[in-house]
Amino acid sequence: MAGGARGGSAGRGTALSGKGLFSNIWLWRAVAGVLTAAVILISCIHFVNRSLGKDPPACPPLDLCPSGWLYFQRKCYNLSESEADWNSSQSHCSSHNSSLLVIENLQELSFMMKITKQNPWIGLYKRNEEFFWVNGKALDNELFEVKGSGSCAYLESKGVSASGCYLTRKWVCSLNINSAQ
Repeated sequence: MAGGARGGSAGRGTALSGKGLFSNIWLWRAVAGVLTAAVILISCIHFVNRSLGKDPPACPPLDLCPSGWLYFQRKCYNLSESEADWNSSQSHCSSHNSSLLVIENLQELSFMMKITKQNPWIGLYKRNEEFFWVNGKALDNELFEVKGSGSCAYLESKGVSASGCYLTRKWVCSLNINSAQ
């Protein structure tokens, strides 16, 4: 009797295993169908881009920036090792065909705040109670507010501040990729 009960269980176990195997086949067929559709879609996109004369996006060449400079959003950056006043810092950047950092958007501001640690000079200075970048453009006050009462700006962990231009700090030079080539 005990043997018969075991045999009955084994029979039911086999039937359930068959059903599980059957449902797995459908799962694998569904996965194969999705993968096939994805390959066809990618092939179509590739074909359309080729027929329109578009090449796939390329990574920037490794030698885009001068040696020792960082790359981010089509700009190269150099963080100084030494300290100088604001004017000497700008002169140093100019001697490397660059300028003190000109911040163009919030992503760049956030990136620079993450990688700079010692409150470096940037290319922003006060002229007639208004801030201007070294490229001649006026500061867009919606980008950020400059704290402090000085005439030359520097980057700190909480944003941008200004102090006396005669103080010595590290600095950040920036170079647009278009002018680097």
